[in-house]
Amino acid sequence: MRILLVALALLASVARTNAQACCCTSAGGSYSILPNIDEHIIGLRYTHSNWSSTTYPTMNMNMGGENMSMMSGGLPTVENMNTLDLFGRFALPKRFYVSAFLPVHILQESYTGSNTRVAGLGDASLLLQYAVIDPKKCTGHISKHQLRLGAGIKAPTGKFSMTPDGMFTTDLQLGTGSWDFMFNAIYTYRYKQFGFNLMASYKKNLTNADQFRFGDKIRGGPEAFYIVKLPESVSIMPKIGTHYEYAFYNINAGEKLTFTGGQNLYADAGFDIYYKNLAFSMAVSPTLYNVYNWIGEPFEHYSIETGIYYSFSKIIKHKKSSQNEKQL
Repeated sequence: MRILLVALALLASVARTNAQACCCTSAGGSYSILPNIDEHIIGLRYTHSNWSSTTYPTMNMNMGGENMSMMSGGLPTVENMNTLDLFGRFALPKRFYVSAFLPVHILQESYTGSNTRVAGLGDASLLLQYAVIDPKKCTGHISKHQLRLGAGIKAPTGKFSMTPDGMFTTDLQLGTGSWDFMFNAIYTYRYKQFGFNLMASYKKNLTNADQFRFGDKIRGGPEAFYIVKLPESVSIMPKIGTHYEYAFYNINAGEKLTFTGGQNLYADAGFDIYYKNLAFSMAVSPTLYNVYNWIGEPFEHYSIETGIYYSFSKIIKHKKSSQNEKQL
């Protein structure tokens, strides 16, 4: 009987550790390609994602003078993750671009008899890109190519906490607690009003102060778009695509957690609207297929993204030209 209780306690530990696999570990994520906006952009993006998982609550008990934990039956759990990103992209000399991301998370987890909510600042990130092909916006000619390669860093500005025995103090973590690195490549081709882009990214996670490391993540996929020009300087760009994600195992105190990680395939559909210096973007990404390394792994059903962006490049150029005219 005692051996059985020990086994159940170990399984409970696994369940609690694994639940964190769905935390907000992405940074500098997938933004609309925004081909009709000049180099300098600031904006806000809101993302909502819906997850389901199984929670295994534990109860502590004393057996023969020893404290034991026993796992109860699994409870269906719903998790909603909301993020508001402050985003800025600025053009530098010599074909370089720098982008900054500052997220604020509102995370909620609900199951029978429990409702947990966590809110706060997430992990900020900085991304530097180099325009290998065509440093300007993807407009103007009948056929045009654009290729950007990027590398960035994510800072542990979001809260992360664990207990000394390796348990998460909460399943809803605002950050990874570690300095991480990002690498990406985006290729865009446009012929007249039609175009497509290919995106690939890799996120390298480091070990945090609690000796926990989230698994690295690979992401990539194609997206096609078509630009419809309307009167009054308005353009609408519907887009459709798909993307694939692969998450490696998490590592705790040097031990590989083989019940974490997995792979997902998503469909992507949305549109951008452009009006002068403003752009509005909206997209939805339902999950098409997933393979996880444990049946209790959190499952993402869908995500919805919307954002508004403002370009001030033309205003800056206009002011400079006006000053030159006054001097003449």
